[in-house]
Amino acid sequence: MTAARTAVLRAADAELLAGARLRAARMQPYLASAVFALVPVPEPGYGTFGVDRWWRVYVDMEVARAWGVEATAAVLLHEAHHLVRDHHGRADRLPVTAGQARQWNLAGDAAINDDLVADGVALPDPVLPHHLGLEGGGLEEVYFRELLREHDGPGHESCGSGAGGPPLPVEIDGDPDDPAAPGVDDVDAGAIRRAVAHDVVAARDRGAPVSPGLARWAQDLLTPQVPWRRLLRSALGRSVRSVSSRPHPDWTRPDRRADSRPDFPQAGTRREHPEVAVVIDTSASMTPSLLSAAVTEINALLHRSGVGEVTVVVCDCTAARPQRVRRLGRLTLSGGGGTDLRIGIAAAAATRPAPSVIVVLTDGWTPWPGAAPARSTLIAVVIGPDAPLPRGRGVVALRIAEPR
Repeated sequence: MTAARTAVLRAADAELLAGARLRAARMQPYLASAVFALVPVPEPGYGTFGVDRWWRVYVDMEVARAWGVEATAAVLLHEAHHLVRDHHGRADRLPVTAGQARQWNLAGDAAINDDLVADGVALPDPVLPHHLGLEGGGLEEVYFRELLREHDGPGHESCGSGAGGPPLPVEIDGDPDDPAAPGVDDVDAGAIRRAVAHDVVAARDRGAPVSPGLARWAQDLLTPQVPWRRLLRSALGRSVRSVSSRPHPDWTRPDRRADSRPDFPQAGTRREHPEVAVVIDTSASMTPSLLSAAVTEINALLHRSGVGEVTVVVCDCTAARPQRVRRLGRLTLSGGGGTDLRIGIAAAAATRPAPSVIVVLTDGWTPWPGAAPARSTLIAVVIGPDAPLPRGRGVVALRIAEPR
């Protein structure tokens, strides 16, 4: 790596870069905080732009002059997206090994460029998901797993440690507090990300065009993250316990206090085992891995709570005949059409004995009833990051999604 230092841009280059920053801020106003936080480091002969994890952007101004203001602005946005989306932090958490860094960088580039091109940003020679045999609109982690299965792919230069790749040969060896090589530390970077996320959500709410991937990232960043398994255990356990802990009168059992008051006969009590129904959405858009994880977790929770059998209704736009099963994992799921789970919920509520708890596993793209069926709790487990959560009397909703 090079020694810790930054050089001053020539007047003409500084003017070009300032113009590109302003243009980038007009292209995607919600990224302005990130674009203007970048610390430019001129690197003649480098051949492109790249970023390190301290928000230094390494710029070859000869290439920028060839690109012009518009394309340079687009590339600045691309590099800012790497940092805003915390690609280096996400690579550490996966973790991405040195041998996998190229695939991770490609995955990040494809996800960013897909959003930028959809927003009308003209990038020079962008790598897009379809160039890699991938579907558009995906997450970086999903693209990464797909790319790991491929042995070959298009040649690709690293965007630097700020994109989760290995440090570039031109990267400065120094922390962000070094006055000779200033950068943005983790605390300030976190504040910038939150500011950008707020700007993204505000832009989306007022109807401005915001790519779905970026809107999803912003919403997730601003929403407190609680492990979905903990939420599911809490919701399902609380609903099951509310039934099993409630005593019910039973005249077939003597009252324990009958001997003390023989003139006032009273019924004995018994504990009920809760009846649980599970409605499973089998529409084609369900995420198989998360559906499997949710089924496994629910199965374990029910058995720990003493629930021996459950009623299962498989549903897309029609409800299949209810099944009584001891283990959810033994079901063979079929379907793949549209979705209206109100039909499945009504079918589950109509079974006998009537369920006190109805658990719905779905991707959320369905009409919902305005409230839970009478004398029951409806637990809606929405699988995926985008669909709205249902609300209503007796409805408990939670979301499970791939990590970002």
